Amino acid sequence: MSLLEAAAILIILGSFFSAYVSAAFAVGGGFIMLAIVSSVVPITVAVPLHAWMMLGLSLGRSWYFRREIIWRIAAPFLLGALIGVFIGGRVYFDLSEFLLCLVIGMLILAAVWMPKAEWGSRIPTPFFWVGVIHSFLSTLFSFGGLFQPLMLRAALSKLQIVGTLAAGLLLMNVLKLSAYSYYGFDYGPYFHVILGAVLAAIPGAYLGRKTLHRIPEDKFRLIFRIIMTFFALRLLYRAWVLL
Repeated sequence: MSLLEAAAILIILGSFFSAYVSAAFAVGGGFIMLAIVSSVVPITVAVPLHAWMMLGLSLGRSWYFRREIIWRIAAPFLLGALIGVFIGGRVYFDLSEFLLCLVIGMLILAAVWMPKAEWGSRIPTPFFWVGVIHSFLSTLFSFGGLFQPLMLRAALSKLQIVGTLAAGLLLMNVLKLSAYSYYGFDYGPYFHVILGAVLAAIPGAYLGRKTLHRIPEDKFRLIFRIIMTFFALRLLYRAWVLL
């Protein structure tokens, strides 16, 4: 088996597991997928590829949780994402690999270890502006940082959170794919990996939905933090090497 084949298999298996995690715990799958992809391809390629992987993760969840989607949140988020992705796409290809490794590594560490801020649960959230900011940052670094924590603090059931997040992120990633392609990224050489990853995410989301209430969340979060810390430190090391 060649290194290229091994990398493709790792990405496809990672897509299955990431979709499972996203469906079972509402968050975490995107981080895992980004960590896996950035481990086997350059970060400048990983970010545009990650949009396809996130499309696969969100597609299965959007379908399985379609009756739980709260469109009064997802719709304004999408409108804001139109602006954020357009601006982010123009900026992305001017970023260096060093900056991408540095910022993404730091964002992952901050997201998994910083205490949760107590905000957003009782204040009406302007999801249009959340869409603008989140999608802009996500287009640059594959991490927006706003939509998920705000949704986790909303007065919604776990099923509604999973469904609404999936719908918003699905549509945002369609926009991101369009932007990356328009501004010059060629997805052609990665088509077989993309197809396998998208297809693998569908049964992963189905299995995650079936085990939604069966896995202790505290144990998962500890393991998740340890794994993501390893991948974040690896990105920071790559940034240091590129200095």
